[in-house]
Amino acid sequence: MSEPPPEPVQPPEAPKPPDWPTQEALDFMRNRPGPGADDFDADNHHWDGSTWWTKNREFWWDGTQWRHHMEPASSYLPPAAVSPGPRRPGWWRDFWLGFAGTVAVNLILIFVINGVISSGTTDPTLATILLIMPWVLNLGALIVFAVVRAPVALGMLLAYGIAFGLALLGGILLAVICFGGGGGVP
Repeated sequence: MSEPPPEPVQPPEAPKPPDWPTQEALDFMRNRPGPGADDFDADNHHWDGSTWWTKNREFWWDGTQWRHHMEPASSYLPPAAVSPGPRRPGWWRDFWLGFAGTVAVNLILIFVINGVISSGTTDPTLATILLIMPWVLNLGALIVFAVVRAPVALGMLLAYGIAFGLALLGGILLAVICFGGGGGVP
């Protein structure tokens, strides 16, 4: 007589998934204020030296929102900063040419405009055009170089910044000399 076939061996039960909170509870907690917010209640949270936790240790703060304790921390690390990489050859040369070129062109413009206007025979319309010319040339060159060759534009901005700073210092010095109780301009 034949014996009945043996019953197949049942694999052990798979572990039950962790007790995750409902989606409503997750959404509610994720929208709560985090550390640094005006209405963050530090009495209902715990600082373990590196992470803020809720008092019951169910949620932790990842820097942007509250996460459930079963969510791994490694998947929520902020992305690493991207290095801009090395500058192309000639970048610094263009930068300093923009700086030196701005200084040289503006000094030449000062001498030319001063020479033409001080001659005394200048038409008022020509004088007005000559006085507007540095503004138009400087602004136009800055816009063109910002589009075509950015290091030159950055060098120009440095020259403008230094000129502005020197003008401020000169004005402060003149104000101190004139109104400082010294005796006026020598």
